[in-house]
Amino acid sequence: MYNKKMFLLPESHRSMACYHSKVSDENIMKLTIHDCHKSIQLKNDLNDNDEIDESIDKLTNLRDGIDDLINYIKENYKK
Repeated sequence: MYNKKMFLLPESHRSMACYHSKVSDENIMKLTIHDCHKSIQLKNDLNDNDEIDESIDKLTNLRDGIDDLINYIKENYKK
């Protein structure tokens, strides 16, 4: 199935931030984002059509929110 892990700042000695995205053999989707001592996990059962739609909406809204934050930081703080 699907299984991907990645450090968000692989060259950094200050950050252990990473994500782990996975779809298990039972078709359970999990996205876990870790930053230092905290983490958040999104989870959906891809055997259920409503949960498939929910997983797509969650991931799309998260991506859009991240894009908005990136643009705000670039516009207001990047010199």
